[in-house]
Amino acid sequence: MKKILGILLAVLVVVAAAVVIVPFLIPAETYREELRNQVRDATGRELTIAGDISLTILPRTQLVAEQVSFSNADWAEPEEMARLERLQVRVNPWALLSGEVEVESFVLDEPIIHLVVDEQGRGNWEFEDAPEDVPEEPDEPRDPAERRLPDIRLGEVRLENGTVTYTDMATGERQEVSEVSATLDLETLDAPLSADGALRWNGERVEIALNSGPPRALLAGDATPIRLSVDSLPLRLDYDGRIVLAEENRLEGAVEIDVPSLKGLAAWAGEEIEAAEGTLEAFNLAGRLEAVGDNYSFTAESLRLDEITGSGGLDVNLAGEKPRLSGRLDLSQMDLTPYLPEPVEATDDAAAEVEAEAAVAEWSEEPLDLSGLHAADAQFDLSVEGITARDVTIGRSALGLVLEDGRLEADLQELNLYDGFGSGRVVLNARDERPSMALRLALEEVQSNPLLSDVADFERLEGRGAMSLDVTADGQSQREMVETLNGSGAISFTDGAIVGINLAQMARNVTAAFQDTGEAESTDFAELAGTFTIENGILRNDDLALLNPLLRVTGAGTADIPARTVDYRITPRAVASLEGQGGDLARRGIAVPIVVTGPWHDLSFRPDLESLVRDAVRDPEAVRDAAEDAIRGIREASPDGLRGVLEELTGRAEEEGEDAPRPEEGLRGILEGLTGGGSAPEAEPEEAPEAADEGERPDPLQRLRGILGD
Repeated sequence: MKKILGILLAVLVVVAAAVVIVPFLIPAETYREELRNQVRDATGRELTIAGDISLTILPRTQLVAEQVSFSNADWAEPEEMARLERLQVRVNPWALLSGEVEVESFVLDEPIIHLVVDEQGRGNWEFEDAPEDVPEEPDEPRDPAERRLPDIRLGEVRLENGTVTYTDMATGERQEVSEVSATLDLETLDAPLSADGALRWNGERVEIALNSGPPRALLAGDATPIRLSVDSLPLRLDYDGRIVLAEENRLEGAVEIDVPSLKGLAAWAGEEIEAAEGTLEAFNLAGRLEAVGDNYSFTAESLRLDEITGSGGLDVNLAGEKPRLSGRLDLSQMDLTPYLPEPVEATDDAAAEVEAEAAVAEWSEEPLDLSGLHAADAQFDLSVEGITARDVTIGRSALGLVLEDGRLEADLQELNLYDGFGSGRVVLNARDERPSMALRLALEEVQSNPLLSDVADFERLEGRGAMSLDVTADGQSQREMVETLNGSGAISFTDGAIVGINLAQMARNVTAAFQDTGEAESTDFAELAGTFTIENGILRNDDLALLNPLLRVTGAGTADIPARTVDYRITPRAVASLEGQGGDLARRGIAVPIVVTGPWHDLSFRPDLESLVRDAVRDPEAVRDAAEDAIRGIREASPDGLRGVLEELTGRAEEEGEDAPRPEEGLRGILEGLTGGGSAPEAEPEEAPEAADEGERPDPLQRLRGILGD
């Protein structure tokens, strides 16, 4: 027995000596070549160890290699995909005898990794020469005991001062992450895993911490708790939930994102955002994330951007040919004023610049790019309690969006503004080669004065207003869209007033019309309304009308939208009747039409004198009746008041003395000049004079110009 034990002891001593001595006897080049061959067979790439290499077996099995490099794909640059200054791996050989893997040390010093994607989307980490003889997975699941992973213990596992670059050859984009460090702590596969790391990207340090449940449970498909945090100055992210790695992966948990400044985050990412001071700063999002296979769902329990708050949710399905999204967003009262550009001061230079830009403005003929409508299908609902934009205030509103196969429908389901309400719909269809558009909008019971005052700083119109618009267009460019614009619309203001002038008071007492009484003046109207049609980009209106007891205003004309020009005629008509509002528009009274013509940026306004003369010649009685009513009003005025009226009308004082002409006589002279005859109020008409020869009769237009000159 002693002899046997002695033999065994001698054998062990020889084996131990061989294990210790042999590594020193085998040349390092042998290890180097063997590793190189193994890597080449597995990947088709070259592994080079330019520095020292050493291998020891006992008391600890350790491999140390310096200046190690791994070649890149033949189409990628640089020549090396990876390079590290030093690699150290040390394991416990005695643990291997018991079926455990105990890594006492795994250290990578200064690794540099270059990741590249070519124009076809192929990555340089995809190896062309993969092993051919890969054993197939068994059809039947193995016994759990057979699938049990060997125990693994990790000691010192770290990465020091690494660098990773990413290059997209298709776009030329290049990103670099430097100062990468990481440590890993895992006592056994049945113990929690923890990992900490840091890196620097675009000048900012980012710290990452990961903690999870036992890896064995995770690899077995059990629900495993996981917590991840990313902390940096521009961004902080926390996730606390659980993960399941199975045939259908699952992820669920609480997520919180905190951004001190969105502008700062965008600048860090290389995308500068121009925004006013104090805007697009603090952003916070907190909610729950759930992911099952290709379905992702996020419920935002709270959302905050600056002073805007809300909640909502988003579902994303990636199982189809393109993503399908659905969600909602509910916002509280929003003040958009800080986000709007500063208003341009009305200086002469600014006005000239705007006019110059408008003079050369044209509808674009560039093809419309609506490819984004085919990127996904979506259904989204948006609601907001109220919106303030400078002086404009909008009440609760709701919008529904549906995007399906390149066709977008936007329904304005609810709109409350200025005591009124509205609805609308926009359809943008990019399914066909020639895109099309449809717009429908209706506003009702809107208070016009606060609306126009807030929107356009116009305070001279009061009343409840309504507007409708229903148009369609199609085309492959902006110009084609406006050239094919067709539809109709209407505007209507009822029971309102034009603030700043009292036409009824003027009719009753001409003198008072030119005196400041200290009272607010206004002209009531029953209705200010009109309809219009649009055909191939030409807007036409023939029935604009304002109804007042002493004033009728009508309008008609066209606007050429493709050419950006206007040709419109406004006819104000002073009438003698004091009938209630809403009277007819019979031709009576004096009408001096105003013609509005020219391009949008430079409209011209001129009186239509030729039309005035034609009307006077065609219907002199109507002109005389209106003038006589005006004369009666002048008679009722006091002498002092009349003098002021004449001074205002003629720019000179009334002549003194008994022989001075009476005011009504002056008006009668004007009347005779307009019509070629005369009449006196409250007197028998004289015999009509014989008609003068055509050659002696003065031209009415010339006569009118002379009168106006006097």
